[in-house]
Amino acid sequence: MGLKIFLSFAVFLFTATNISAQSKKFRVVAYYGGRATMVDSFPIEKLTHIIFSFAHLKGNELHINNARDTATIQAMIKLKTRNPELKVLISLGGWSGCATCSDVFSSKKGRKDFARSASQLCKYFGADGIDLDWEYPAIVGFPGHKYQPSDKTGKTIEKDPGQKAGNNFCSRRFQTIY
Repeated sequence: MGLKIFLSFAVFLFTATNISAQSKKFRVVAYYGGRATMVDSFPIEKLTHIIFSFAHLKGNELHINNARDTATIQAMIKLKTRNPELKVLISLGGWSGCATCSDVFSSKKGRKDFARSASQLCKYFGADGIDLDWEYPAIVGFPGHKYQPSDKTGKTIEKDPGQKAGNNFCSRRFQTIY
Protein backbone atom coordinates (compact mmCIF):
# COMPACT_ATOMS: atom_id res chain seq x y z
CA MET A 1 0.00 0.00 0.00
CA GLY A 2 2.79 2.42 0.98
CA LEU A 3 4.62 1.71 -2.30
CA LYS A 4 1.46 2.43 -4.35
CA ILE A 5 0.98 5.77 -2.59
CA PHE A 6 4.64 6.64 -3.11
CA LEU A 7 4.51 5.70 -6.82
CA SER A 8 1.26 7.62 -7.30
CA PHE A 9 2.78 10.65 -5.64
CA ALA A 10 5.98 10.33 -7.73
CA VAL A 11 3.97 10.14 -10.98
CA PHE A 12 1.88 13.13 -9.90
CA LEU A 13 5.00 15.12 -9.03
CA PHE A 14 6.70 14.22 -12.33
CA THR A 15 3.62 15.17 -14.34
CA ALA A 16 3.09 18.44 -12.46
CA THR A 17 6.75 19.35 -12.88
CA ASN A 18 6.66 18.67 -16.62
CA ILE A 19 3.46 20.67 -17.09
CA SER A 20 4.89 23.54 -15.07
CA ALA A 21 8.17 23.50 -17.00
CA GLN A 22 6.36 23.49 -20.33
CA SER A 23 4.28 26.54 -19.39
CA LYS A 24 7.35 28.64 -18.52
CA LYS A 25 8.90 30.50 -21.42
CA PHE A 26 12.63 30.85 -21.48
CA ARG A 27 14.26 34.01 -22.74
CA VAL A 28 17.23 33.69 -25.05
CA VAL A 29 19.03 37.02 -25.06
CA ALA A 30 22.03 38.07 -27.15
CA TYR A 31 24.12 41.23 -27.24
CA TYR A 32 25.32 42.33 -30.67
CA GLY A 33 27.83 45.01 -31.53
CA GLY A 34 29.10 43.87 -34.90
CA ARG A 35 28.56 44.98 -38.45
CA ALA A 36 25.10 45.45 -39.90
CA THR A 37 25.93 43.04 -42.72
CA MET A 38 26.60 40.15 -40.35
CA VAL A 39 23.67 40.23 -37.92
CA ASP A 40 21.32 38.34 -40.23
CA SER A 41 23.75 35.42 -40.51
CA PHE A 42 22.84 34.16 -37.03
CA PRO A 43 19.90 31.87 -36.11
CA ILE A 44 17.65 34.77 -35.05
CA GLU A 45 14.65 32.46 -34.84
CA LYS A 46 16.13 31.00 -31.65
CA LEU A 47 16.30 34.37 -29.86
CA THR A 48 13.66 36.16 -27.85
CA HIS A 49 15.72 39.36 -27.43
CA ILE A 50 18.68 40.94 -29.19
CA ILE A 51 20.43 43.93 -27.66
CA PHE A 52 22.51 46.47 -29.57
CA SER A 53 25.72 47.15 -27.70
CA PHE A 54 26.43 49.91 -27.03
CA ALA A 55 24.89 53.36 -27.10
CA HIS A 56 26.47 56.03 -24.90
CA LEU A 57 25.59 59.24 -23.15
CA LYS A 58 26.13 62.58 -24.82
CA GLY A 59 25.38 65.09 -22.10
CA ASN A 60 22.27 63.72 -20.40
CA GLU A 61 20.97 61.99 -23.52
CA LEU A 62 21.17 58.48 -24.92
CA HIS A 63 23.14 58.74 -28.15
CA ILE A 64 24.11 56.52 -31.07
CA ASN A 65 27.70 57.39 -31.97
CA ASN A 66 27.93 56.94 -35.72
CA ALA A 67 26.39 55.83 -39.01
CA ARG A 68 27.75 52.29 -38.60
CA ASP A 69 25.89 51.86 -35.31
CA THR A 70 22.74 53.33 -36.85
CA ALA A 71 22.95 50.82 -39.73
CA THR A 72 23.46 47.97 -37.26
CA ILE A 73 20.36 48.90 -35.24
CA GLN A 74 18.31 49.24 -38.43
CA ALA A 75 19.48 45.78 -39.54
CA MET A 76 18.54 44.37 -36.14
CA ILE A 77 15.03 45.83 -36.42
CA LYS A 78 14.65 44.19 -39.86
CA LEU A 79 15.25 40.81 -38.19
CA LYS A 80 11.66 41.00 -36.95
CA THR A 81 10.58 39.89 -40.43
CA ARG A 82 12.26 36.54 -39.66
CA ASN A 83 11.17 36.45 -36.03
CA PRO A 84 8.10 38.62 -35.34
CA GLU A 85 8.30 37.89 -31.58
CA LEU A 86 11.88 39.19 -31.38
CA LYS A 87 12.44 42.14 -29.04
CA VAL A 88 15.18 44.56 -30.08
CA LEU A 89 16.74 46.65 -27.33
CA ILE A 90 19.39 49.35 -27.28
CA SER A 91 21.93 49.07 -24.48
CA LEU A 92 23.60 51.94 -22.68
CA GLY A 93 26.97 51.36 -21.15
CA GLY A 94 29.09 48.31 -21.06
CA TRP A 95 32.42 48.15 -19.26
CA SER A 96 33.68 51.50 -20.52
CA GLY A 97 30.45 53.20 -21.58
CA CYS A 98 29.12 54.86 -18.43
CA ALA A 99 31.66 57.56 -17.63
CA THR A 100 28.93 60.09 -16.81
CA CYS A 101 26.14 57.79 -15.61
CA SER A 102 26.61 58.78 -11.98
CA ASP A 103 26.21 62.49 -12.75
CA VAL A 104 23.33 62.05 -15.21
CA PHE A 105 21.25 59.76 -13.02
CA SER A 106 21.87 61.72 -9.82
CA SER A 107 19.74 64.69 -10.89
CA LYS A 108 16.06 64.85 -11.73
CA LYS A 109 16.85 66.90 -14.86
CA GLY A 110 19.44 64.35 -15.98
CA ARG A 111 17.00 61.46 -15.54
CA LYS A 112 14.23 63.37 -17.34
CA ASP A 113 16.52 64.28 -20.26
CA PHE A 114 17.70 60.69 -20.45
CA ALA A 115 14.14 59.30 -20.43
CA ARG A 116 13.04 61.69 -23.17
CA SER A 117 16.05 60.88 -25.37
CA ALA A 118 15.70 57.11 -24.82
CA SER A 119 12.03 57.30 -25.77
CA GLN A 120 12.78 59.34 -28.88
CA LEU A 121 15.60 57.00 -29.91
CA CYS A 122 13.41 53.92 -29.52
CA LYS A 123 10.63 55.55 -31.48
CA TYR A 124 13.05 56.62 -34.25
CA PHE A 125 14.45 53.11 -34.71
CA GLY A 126 11.33 51.14 -33.79
CA ALA A 127 13.20 49.46 -30.92
CA ASP A 128 11.33 47.72 -28.14
CA GLY A 129 13.27 49.22 -25.27
CA ILE A 130 16.58 49.85 -23.61
CA ASP A 131 19.01 47.89 -21.48
CA LEU A 132 20.95 49.76 -18.79
CA ASP A 133 24.35 48.11 -18.48
CA TRP A 134 25.86 50.50 -15.96
CA GLU A 135 29.09 48.97 -14.67
CA TYR A 136 29.04 49.69 -11.82
CA PRO A 137 26.92 52.03 -9.67
CA ALA A 138 28.37 52.84 -6.23
CA ILE A 139 31.59 50.82 -6.65
CA VAL A 140 34.81 51.05 -8.61
CA GLY A 141 34.30 50.09 -12.23
CA PHE A 142 36.13 51.22 -15.35
CA PRO A 143 39.21 53.30 -14.41
CA GLY A 144 38.36 56.98 -14.13
CA HIS A 145 34.58 56.56 -14.13
CA LYS A 146 32.88 58.47 -11.35
CA TYR A 147 30.97 56.54 -8.74
CA GLN A 148 29.44 57.64 -5.47
CA PRO A 149 27.56 55.95 -2.60
CA SER A 150 24.32 57.67 -3.62
CA ASP A 151 24.38 55.74 -6.92
CA LYS A 152 23.18 52.72 -4.97
CA THR A 153 19.93 54.33 -3.81
CA GLY A 154 16.93 53.86 -6.06
CA LYS A 155 16.48 56.51 -8.70
CA THR A 156 13.34 56.43 -10.77
CA ILE A 157 13.47 57.46 -14.39
CA GLU A 158 10.10 58.78 -15.45
CA LYS A 159 8.75 58.01 -18.87
CA ASP A 160 8.92 60.78 -21.41
CA PRO A 161 5.95 63.02 -20.49
CA GLY A 162 5.01 63.27 -24.18
CA GLN A 163 4.63 59.50 -24.55
CA LYS A 164 1.46 57.51 -24.04
CA ALA A 165 1.68 54.27 -22.08
CA GLY A 166 2.38 51.26 -24.23
CA ASN A 167 3.89 47.81 -24.30
CA ASN A 168 7.56 48.64 -24.35
CA PHE A 169 10.12 49.89 -21.92
CA CYS A 170 10.58 53.07 -23.93
CA SER A 171 7.02 54.22 -23.57
CA ARG A 172 6.21 52.84 -20.12
CA ARG A 173 7.30 54.25 -16.84
CA PHE A 174 10.99 53.45 -16.57
CA GLN A 175 12.06 51.08 -13.86
CA THR A 176 14.08 51.97 -10.79
CA ILE A 177 17.82 52.17 -11.34
CA TYR A 178 20.06 50.93 -8.56
